[in-house]
Amino acid sequence: MKLFKYHMLIAALCLCLAAWSFAQENKGEKNKWGGDAAVGLALARGNTDTTNLSIIFSAKGPLSKTIDNTNKAYFLLNKERDITNAESMGLESHIKWKHSERFFSYYGIQGLRDRFKNYSYRILPGLGLGYLVLASGDVLLSASAGLSQVFTKYFKSEETDSYTGITLGNEFTWKVSPTAEISQTLSFNSNVSELSFYFLQFEISLASAITKSLSVKLTLMDKYDSKPVGEGIKKNDVSFIAGLSAKF
Repeated sequence: MKLFKYHMLIAALCLCLAAWSFAQENKGEKNKWGGDAAVGLALARGNTDTTNLSIIFSAKGPLSKTIDNTNKAYFLLNKERDITNAESMGLESHIKWKHSERFFSYYGIQGLRDRFKNYSYRILPGLGLGYLVLASGDVLLSASAGLSQVFTKYFKSEETDSYTGITLGNEFTWKVSPTAEISQTLSFNSNVSELSFYFLQFEISLASAITKSLSVKLTLMDKYDSKPVGEGIKKNDVSFIAGLSAKF
């Protein structure tokens, strides 16, 4: 956990310094940064004591005319009668460098902690190339491929592991109407020396505006590990989150 926090802190500091540097260079330009914070909370007290909490945060904006920065973090918790049976947190940060209207390269880091998935931490720094497949009106679709180095520490055994992985992914957004938007991301990472060992993350969200700054947000998150390490650990974890989202 200490190493996980250390890597995440270093990444956050680097991104903050980069953003501050570019902000100073483009001080006179209009700030185009934006994002949202979504919170979901469900409490049941009486015959059953249940707590469900979800927090999802995202922020995106330009560092320069050709470089964009995207950040995302989430925290999920489920407790029943003071027994925690689900707890996970993740962080992603990517820098996208646009070389033309369609072609770009990316550089980023992902971090995951989920003790019920037996991950004390799972960190993936990586880089690659991408292409904007579709940019038509309110629809955007991009695909990417690259390499990453995966560092893992298992929660139960405290053993560590690392390997070089191939990463494939896509991003999709569709402005369905002036008040509704669908967004979807997919990340697939496979061990170069053992392609049958892979980890997949899929997420799809629907946001529907209530007011100018508030929306109802429904999110489906799926994490699939082809070869989980540890007894009794299932390959697939699915989370469905409903909450209020505030834009900024």
